[in-house]
Amino acid sequence: MTKKERVALISLLASVGVTAAKLIVGLLIGSLALITDALHSGTDSIATIITLITVRMADRPADEDHPYGHGKFENVAAMGEATLLLVLAGGVAVEAWTRLGEGAPPPEVGFVPFTVMGVEILINLWRAWVLNKTAVETGSSALAADAMHFASDVGSGIIVIIGLIFTWMGFKWADPVSAVAVALFIGLLGLRMIRHTFDELTDRVSPGLIRGLTRNVEELPGIVEVLHLRVRHVGHQAFVDVAATVPRSFAFEQIMAVKQHIYDTVKIDLEGAEITASCNPVVMDDETVRERVHLAASRHALPIHHVTIQHVGDRLAVSLDLEVDGDMPLGHAHEIASILEDAVRSELGDDVEVETHLEPLHPDLIPGEPLEDGRTEAIVAALHDAAITHGATDIHNVRVRELETGLFVAFHCRFAPELIAREVHRRADAVERETRARFPEILRIVSHPEPIRA
Repeated sequence: MTKKERVALISLLASVGVTAAKLIVGLLIGSLALITDALHSGTDSIATIITLITVRMADRPADEDHPYGHGKFENVAAMGEATLLLVLAGGVAVEAWTRLGEGAPPPEVGFVPFTVMGVEILINLWRAWVLNKTAVETGSSALAADAMHFASDVGSGIIVIIGLIFTWMGFKWADPVSAVAVALFIGLLGLRMIRHTFDELTDRVSPGLIRGLTRNVEELPGIVEVLHLRVRHVGHQAFVDVAATVPRSFAFEQIMAVKQHIYDTVKIDLEGAEITASCNPVVMDDETVRERVHLAASRHALPIHHVTIQHVGDRLAVSLDLEVDGDMPLGHAHEIASILEDAVRSELGDDVEVETHLEPLHPDLIPGEPLEDGRTEAIVAALHDAAITHGATDIHNVRVRELETGLFVAFHCRFAPELIAREVHRRADAVERETRARFPEILRIVSHPEPIRA
């Protein structure tokens, strides 16, 4: 048995005992106010039975019919309890009016009704405190409604005691008037419960909560705009749906990082919430032409490099290298190049001049073996000679491997740290070309430039 069920069961047993005591005493002395309060407690007993059933249903996990869980069953139970209160209030008000009109004799007041009401008030104070504490801990609307019931019982009990005191003092109208007061008290409570339950059933949330969450998400890095942010509560569980826009140039990992930031930000205000976040890519005003060309290629998963962009009068001219399988027939490769060129024109405009250079893509796994003969030393010497000519120093970490169709060479070198990247590339490329000129069997040579150490 869960904590909610245990508390609801104890509350039910207390309700039955208090109701029976008040009803018996009320009938014996003929007090409408006391009978009304007993009926009020009786509705609490019925409500507690409903609560005991619904908390079990509400704790069931989500399924195909109820993807958000079964927490709304507690709201339905709370609405039923509120309806019972309104029906009771109306019936009591009619009976009290009738007694006032007929001039019915007042009840006989003694020690017993005061004792019963005093004990009942103490019990209800304890029950209201325990139920409210459990409702806060578990987020149970049904237990919260029960707690409100018993808190109201304390108020109605005090009204009944006041009526009994005035009746004992000889005011004949005191008992029906106090019954009307209890009825009004019960009716106002029922209306308040209906309003609260209706808000939960219709997913009403505080506008301040939405504005605060939206503002916090908008301030996250990478967020362009929050399209919508919605919150709904099902029992104690909050569900949040966020849709935002991000730059379309973001990589998958960047988008996932933005989503994680959204989750973390929302949970600061709604701990334990289940959050769904969608990030829609949008065009940014500050995108460069080069970024747009790479985006056009990425839509078709086409690897490109060496993108050159020229302004020819009022037109743009774009040239690039498209990597294709080295064993691919030219006809197929040309079709792929045409797809890429159409994608670039679609992105930049039909009047853009696009030139595509086909570059054979090397296989992912190329078998290679370390070079065993004396050519490694000769290649290292050639690299040193070329480095001196082109301003490179400290040729190191040289690796030479023999492939099926030639040699692979990789090396590190150093340049002055103030040189710009374009000049470093030109010089390193010159070192590579001179070395390949002396060793035509080199299939591929890769340089890694580093700044000279201070």
